[in-house]
Order: sequence, then C-alpha cells, then structure tokens
Amino acid sequence: MTCAACVANVESTIAAIPGVQEISVNLATESANIRSSHPIPIKTFTKAVAKMGYKLEPQGSSSLIHRQQRTIAAWKKLLLIQTLFGVPLLIYAMLEMFTELQLFSPTTSITIQLALASILVISGSGYYRRGFKHLLLRAPNMDTLVALGTGSAYLYSIISTTNIIMEWKIEGFQTLYFEAAGTILLFITFGKWLEAMARGKTTEALIGLMDQMPTEAEVFRANSWQILPLSKINTGERIRVKPHTKIPVDGIVIFGSSSVDEASISGESLPVEKQVGSKVMGASLNLQAILEIKAEKIGRDSMFGQIIKLVEDAQARKPEIQKLVDRIAAIFVPVVLSLAIISGTTWLLLGYGLTFALNVMISVMIIACPCALGLATPTALVVGSGIAARGGILIKSADAFQQLSQIQVMVFDKTGTLTESKPRIVATYPDNSSDFLGLAMGLEQHSQHPLAQPLLAYGVERSIPAVELSDIQEEPGLGMLGSLNGSTVRICKAKPDNSSNQDFTQALDQYSTKGYTVSAVYTDDTLLGLIAFSDTLKPEGRSVIDALSTQGIESILLTGDKREAAAQVAHTVGIKQVKAEVLPTDKHDHIRELQDHGKTVGMLGDGINDAPALVAADVGLSFRGGTDIAINAADIIFLNDSLQNVLFAHRIAKATISKIHQNLFWAFIYNLAGIPIAMGVLYPFTGTLLNPMFAGMAMAFSSVSVVSNTLMLRWQDHFRDV
Repeated sequence: MTCAACVANVESTIAAIPGVQEISVNLATESANIRSSHPIPIKTFTKAVAKMGYKLEPQGSSSLIHRQQRTIAAWKKLLLIQTLFGVPLLIYAMLEMFTELQLFSPTTSITIQLALASILVISGSGYYRRGFKHLLLRAPNMDTLVALGTGSAYLYSIISTTNIIMEWKIEGFQTLYFEAAGTILLFITFGKWLEAMARGKTTEALIGLMDQMPTEAEVFRANSWQILPLSKINTGERIRVKPHTKIPVDGIVIFGSSSVDEASISGESLPVEKQVGSKVMGASLNLQAILEIKAEKIGRDSMFGQIIKLVEDAQARKPEIQKLVDRIAAIFVPVVLSLAIISGTTWLLLGYGLTFALNVMISVMIIACPCALGLATPTALVVGSGIAARGGILIKSADAFQQLSQIQVMVFDKTGTLTESKPRIVATYPDNSSDFLGLAMGLEQHSQHPLAQPLLAYGVERSIPAVELSDIQEEPGLGMLGSLNGSTVRICKAKPDNSSNQDFTQALDQYSTKGYTVSAVYTDDTLLGLIAFSDTLKPEGRSVIDALSTQGIESILLTGDKREAAAQVAHTVGIKQVKAEVLPTDKHDHIRELQDHGKTVGMLGDGINDAPALVAADVGLSFRGGTDIAINAADIIFLNDSLQNVLFAHRIAKATISKIHQNLFWAFIYNLAGIPIAMGVLYPFTGTLLNPMFAGMAMAFSSVSVVSNTLMLRWQDHFRDV
C-alpha cells in the first residue's frame, strides 16, 4: 500500500466479504485487523485482496522491518535523483518564464527542458505503473492522480514541443509545462520519503522489546546443566540463573536467595529480595547470588511476553488523523477524475473541438494535482519538529502532534519521571547521633547496593568518618555483616520488631507511611539507628501540574512503586488521582479504560515497564535518559529531564496542527475555486478559459502559499516561555 486511498480500497474490498463485521487497515504497520461473525478461510481474504492488486502475507515483525528499510532506501534514492534533475529544471523554466533572460536558443532551451523532464518521468515510472494499474482496477488512488496530472502536463509539453519545432501552429499548444510535471513529482516524492521514515519508526518499539527478551536458559537435564534455546524449555523444569544475568522465564525460586532488579517489569527503582518460594519474572535481572527456579511461564506466555503482545496490539490501531485522510482520499481522487472527464467530454459534445476539450481536461488535472495537499502536512511537521528540536524535543509523527494538541488526561509514571531516580537520605533516627552512621558507612563502602552510594555521600557531606570493620561479608536477603571488637555489626532492611523500643517503632511507622525505604543498623541484636531513603522529586513538578490543570488537562499518577511512596509524591506535586503497585498490564488497562470513557490520553514514562502504556496511550512521551524500549515506544522524546518539556511540546503541537488545518483549507480552496474555472464554467459568460499555463501557475502559487503560511510558525518565539 502506498497511500490513504489504498487503505480505503482494501477496507472496502474486505468489508464486502460475507461475515466480515469490522475491518481496520493500518498503513503504518501494513496490517489488517478483521472481526467476523464466523470463521472465514484465509484464502478468501487472499483472493479478495489479490483482485485489487495487493498481496496478503503472514504478519511478521522482522519481515516488516526489512520491507520498511528497503522502502525508505528506495524513496531516498528516488528523491536524490529527482532533486538533482528537478531543481535545475524548475530554476531554468522560471528564469525564462519570468525574465527576458535567454541562456540558449529556443531549440536548445526546449531540448534541455525535454531531457530533464524525461529523466524525471522515467525515474518516477513507479507512479505511472501503480496509478494506471489501480485506474484499470477501478480503484484509483493518489498515484493515479499524480500519474494523470504529471502525465498530462508532460504529454501536453511533448505535443507543444513538436508543434513549436515543426511549426505546425496548432492553436493552444505553444507553451511548455515540463517544470509543472517535474515539480509535482519532486514534491510528491519528498512527501513519500517523509511518510516512509515516519512509518519505519512504528516498529522500533516492538523490535527493541524483543531484543530485551532472553533467548536461552540454563536447564537441568540428564543429570547436568545445559544451555538451551528458550523455545526448547518446558514448564516445570529447573532453571539456573547466575548473578548479573537476566531471568529467562516466569517461575518460583526453589533454591538460593538474591536481590533482583525488577525495574523493567514493575517500575520499582530498588532491588527486590528473593528467597525460596518467591515468584520471579522473566527479563528481570538477578544481581547477587545463584538462583534456581521452577519454570512456570515461558516466552510469549511470560509477563514480558505479554508486554510484547500488548505493544503489537497497540501498534495495530489506526489513528484518527489517518481515518480522516482515508475519507478525504477516497472522495478526492475519483471526483477529480470524473470532473476532468465530464468537462472535456461536455465541451467536445458542444462542438468546441478536440483541442479545446483537451485543454480543459489537462487544466483540470494540473490544477487539481495534490501538490499543495501533499505539502500541507509535511511542511508544517518539518517546521514544527525543527522548533521542537531546538528546544530539546523530538516529535516522531503527525499523530503525536495531533493527539498531544487534543490531550485531556496526562498520566505520569513516578520513578525517573516525576522524580530524579536518585535515592537520598531524607531522615535518620535518632537524629542527634552519628555513631551508627559511621558503622553503616564502614559496611556499605564494600557494597554495590544502590543505597550504598547515597549513604556514603551523606556521610562525607557531614564529615562522618567510616568505621573500619573486619570480616565484612554480604548475605543476600540479610544485608551487610562485619565485626568490631568481637561484636557483629549489621545493616539490613528495617522490619517491625517487637523487641525494639517504642520510639524506634514509631519512627519506623512514620517513615513507612511516607513510603520511605528504611535501613536498620544493629550491633549484635541491639538496634542502633534507622536510615530513611527516598527518591528526589523534580523541583518543577508542582508548577507543571498546575499549568496543565489551568489548561483543563487532568493529571494522574500511575506507578508500580509502593502505595505510600506514590501518595507522598502525588501530594507534593498536586496530583489528586493515584494508582500504585500496578504491573505493566495494569498500566495498559488503565489507559484503555480512560480512552473508553472518551478521553484523549498522554503517558509520560521512562521504563521498560511503561512500554505497553506508552503505545496504548494516544501519545507516549519519554526522556532520552530512559530505557531504549521506552524511547522507541514513545511518540515524543525529551532530550533533557525537565518536566517543563510537557508544556512546551503541547504548545508546539497545538500551533503545528493549527497550521496543518490552515494549509489543508488553502489547498482545498484553490481546488474548489480553480477546478470550476479550469472546467470552463466562466467561458460562456466572460470568454475566460483557464489554460494549462495558468493552471500550472495556480498550482505552483497554491504550494507557495502553503509553504509561506507554514513558515510563519518560526515567528512564534514564545513557545519556550513556560
């Protein structure tokens, strides 16, 4: 498929098959989702699509990627060729048209234009093959209009060339329009290249997710450990996972204990302790010690596999802006073709001769050729994207502009989004004693735990020396141990302890209520002190949430982190709706629930666990410092970590979409006004007939007006004043 009219043709063909209840064809993913009242053999769809000149293939992400890469390369090559020969043709033709400058003799000038235009037509032969093929199939698309419009201009110029050189003096064939054909082909090819680039972005998230999935596992078989592909692992088998490797399957720990980084699944920024009987999830990272697990869910059945499935399903959805283009294309192309034929035939029957009728038909085709229509969106996107990029924002597609401009709900992840994802010490108890901090530093200076560095930095900042300990060791699940003067010093995760005094218990309860992560320091069995850690909030969070609220945009916090920590963050930044301790599937489902209530939803996140929600949302946003998966899944990437980017991007999106609407308006106004004149409706009253030369000028002027209107975006320098 090459355009929106192709989508409309395929949809109408499949919709006509008995039993089909709903059909949605997606140009970006080159896929069709069909719902039917009863099972329909696949060959039925294959035959129906083949009759329309298309081929139905089994869906496969890797094959789609390769096809898209080849398509992008092909359009780029064609664009380079047409730029090389099209720009000189346009400049040369304009010099002769608007100045009295004659660089060569008339015969040489005509020969040069003929040669350049012929190269452009030959290099763009794909437009003619596709266009005329679909015309014969009675399913015209935009390629059909391009082929007929540029072909008419080229053929008219060939006839004029012969008429001028041979001095036949045929009335109405004294002007050349080679530059019209060349300009149209050049601009349409530029738009096709931009479209192919945008379509290629849609599969990056899916391929990135698949790369994160482990492909093999160490399994116990035939009394030995063997490394086998994941596809050959069965449920119930024993899997061994070494430190600093990814857990390949969902399962239950049957031997060992360790800390596991589940940030890719749950969004929890701190490692989770796992012991015998604990559940583990595939694609999470084992940090400390060997684990043996019993496999329960493998590959696509695992939690991470379900994330991939959700991303695939979300990418198959058709955006609203594409549906609008489909409807316009389905009407525009056949209407223009019909008007050209009707007008030419009418004048011929009225006795005005073949030359007069042919002039009318060519004028209609040239003035209606979708050059301005093709420029309306890509030029606005180029300028809008450039403004955003200068401000540190990358916007991937037209859909992102469209959806962000209409956003009603903004959903935020917590860790790394509203917070800096950098733990720091926020409280100690007792706060008038630093002795236990020195002991904790003495242990943690030998640890790789994520909380070790914040503790050591805290001590250095307050000039607290680390106490030197002996026999230091790290026991997974129990913390760090060491010896001092015959006593055992230990730091571990704080837990309620009935043997502790009431003051310690109250302090721990207070910290837990606020969602802090709390470590406890012991000498033998005596509790010496508590250390509370928390993530650092971004300072601009409150002002951004307030600004969104002022614009009528509701903010929601959706996180896999603990309920208490989420509530504390939400209260601080002013978010009223909070959902905590949610898995990636829960995030995805909540986004869907909001959409089912008619809301246009944005999602800002930076983790692998956010990927399903990012692609399910109407527009996904992420930071450059986030995971590759989140970056690929998102529609908008912020190159710095400031939340102010949300407001900046929203302003640019609204301004850009406004320009697109204005451009489309002007493009259609020229057609609505120009086509009747080209058809000759004024001729009986005024004797005025729009010949192809003026039709070409009108077409060129419509393109200039669209581009000029778009460039006015650059004058709006207030975007960054947030």
